[in-house]
Amino acid sequence: ASNKWNLKKVSKIYKKNTGLEYDKRKRIEIYNDIKKNDPEVVVSIGSSHFFSNNNPNNLVPLSGVSNSQTIQCNENGYYAIYKSDRYGFKNPDYEWDSKEIEYLLIGDSYTHGSCVNMPNDIGSVLRTLTGKSVLNLGYGGAGTLIEYATLREYLPENVKNIILFFYENDTRNLSTEVNDPTIQKYLNDKNFKQNLVDKQELIDKKIRSKIENEKKYFSV
Repeated sequence: ASNKWNLKKVSKIYKKNTGLEYDKRKRIEIYNDIKKNDPEVVVSIGSSHFFSNNNPNNLVPLSGVSNSQTIQCNENGYYAIYKSDRYGFKNPDYEWDSKEIEYLLIGDSYTHGSCVNMPNDIGSVLRTLTGKSVLNLGYGGAGTLIEYATLREYLPENVKNIILFFYENDTRNLSTEVNDPTIQKYLNDKNFKQNLVDKQELIDKKIRSKIENEKKYFSV
């Protein structure tokens, strides 16, 4: 009852401040609603959903589905939705073609811009303030080992500065990441890569299958 009361109170405040109705739908509801007009829509799910305890050859995505409307979450009265880039990250796709990338961001959901629409996410704000190229490789649910693996897989050669956003919960995620046999390889073999840049079609299929077959990941 307390949660319902709080939602009612927050909804009134949101309506008063914005003139808009607070979106009370569950993520599966907005997914199904958008899917009626955009069958390619997806939701954002983290790498940990693809971990395997006993398969060292398991492909573990470190980003999302490419070139697709991607639903994140609702903490501000609306669901944040963005068009992913060619590798499934939250960037304007043209950033990958930049002659020089001034800032590369790496981190978890805060860096990813969870629950915040562009251009209010941290990558977009930095892009606007500096007028420089910014490439955001942050993704929700990532711990420090996933972040390291992401740099191994996606770091372009033309990056001038890397900005790491670290939070206390990253170490909790790390305790899970070190137990996955695929992710362990990034620690044990300095030359290991999944070569994810060349496997985006396979990544897209794997994530879409997870979304359709295990909707519990975005039912709330």
